[in-house]
Amino acid sequence: MPMLSEKDNELIAVAASVAAGCVPCTTFHVRAAGTLGVGSEEIRQAAREAVRVRTVATSIMARCGGLSSSEPTDPARAPGGSRSLIQELVAVGAAYAVTCTTSLEDHLAAARREGATDAQILTALKIACAVREVSGQKAKAAAARFLGANEAEADACDCSGEDSKRSDSASRDRSSRPKGEGAGSCSCEDDSD
Repeated sequence: MPMLSEKDNELIAVAASVAAGCVPCTTFHVRAAGTLGVGSEEIRQAAREAVRVRTVATSIMARCGGLSSSEPTDPARAPGGSRSLIQELVAVGAAYAVTCTTSLEDHLAAARREGATDAQILTALKIACAVREVSGQKAKAAAARFLGANEAEADACDCSGEDSKRSDSASRDRSSRPKGEGAGSCSCEDDSD
């Protein structure tokens, strides 16, 4: 399985969107998956996987903060546990979108055990990166609207420092591309909130 199908890409995008908490992204990618013929149950499974990854990430953070001593079961850590390649790539996308490095490392290793190639893993990461960037832009715009801030004031609240300059440049570059161009593109960026 050298390349991922468009259906697989959209399942990864659905999971990344749910994990990132981006309603417009989730809506867009659920519809796109359906248009490609992905079944409702497959879409629900990708969304459930994202919620599971997000729950595990929350538990990890609570434990690190001394707030909890338990952690939900993560199939990526189960010895001898085997899941499908696409299940693990969906989980990789969700873990990246929710920015949980512990889960991401676990699911990257599990995807590799299931036979994922570097190209497949990179595709999943690019999709999740694009979704996460769009969801961040949408959250920033929502906060700016709420505060009545102008664009310069909204940019001032960016917590990413130097990365924001690169991100703004990448965003401008990406926004000039046609929808759907490139494995990492997220066409939901053009949808309104």
